[in-house]
Amino acid sequence: MRRVLVVVLSLTSLLLLALVTVAGTPGSTDANTPREASATHNEPDPTTSAPRGTQRPAEQAVAQTVPPLPECLVADEPAWGGTYDEWRYTLLDTRFTLRPDYEPPDLVPVAGAFPAGTGEAAGGRLRSILIDDLRALVADAAAAGRHLAVQSAYRDYAYQAQTFQYWVDAHGYDRALTTSARAGHSEHQLGTALDLRSLDGPAAWDLDDWATTPEGAWVAANAWRYGFVMSYPLGSQPLSCYSYEPWHYRYFGRELAAVIHASGLTAREVLWTLAHGGAP
Repeated sequence: MRRVLVVVLSLTSLLLLALVTVAGTPGSTDANTPREASATHNEPDPTTSAPRGTQRPAEQAVAQTVPPLPECLVADEPAWGGTYDEWRYTLLDTRFTLRPDYEPPDLVPVAGAFPAGTGEAAGGRLRSILIDDLRALVADAAAAGRHLAVQSAYRDYAYQAQTFQYWVDAHGYDRALTTSARAGHSEHQLGTALDLRSLDGPAAWDLDDWATTPEGAWVAANAWRYGFVMSYPLGSQPLSCYSYEPWHYRYFGRELAAVIHASGLTAREVLWTLAHGGAP
């Protein structure tokens, strides 16, 4: 029912777009999209900058349908939007995968997003495109008395293979599939995903629910304002393919993150819809 509603809403939006285009009515394409005044870099409209091979607005006006969200099968199909420039739209799950040599060329130390002298809070590397927004998130959280640390950042293909094997050895293959990504299927390989924790706390996955801590609750409520979205929300496993991870956030840029947040859908649902010419 939810997917049908998304398609109906998408087609309704597209019809209105077509009517406005024909009538020549002027207007802003993103007047209703939240955007922070302190954004540090310009971003393209997420509904008009889809990956190669997807439909632009004029084509969307004649789109007939969006295919159903694919099942969470265990497979190795090439990811939608699998190039470095398409980082906003790359769809990864148990089914879609990156190539083994995918390693963004602009990885920089996470420490650049944290105050000097707090290196223990910021290990690893992430893409430079998100450092300014991560710095703003960390600073505003600290101003609210919520002190954060990055537990895990970019992981290459080989490292993710070791990580997945660790969970296989600990819990068995079937359970590991729901709690960890196989090599090539992890958003960490994009260089735009990170696992957070409380600065003075343990790894977030060692807690019953990090989102109920002061830091986790603040991030859950505010991360989208800085361009970050929780990839695997509570109760979303049939849609996101993985179990609840309140510590795992992926960067989409402020505009697309606002779209995902407003939709009430998982990031995977929105990416699938955009990849097939729909509007979330």
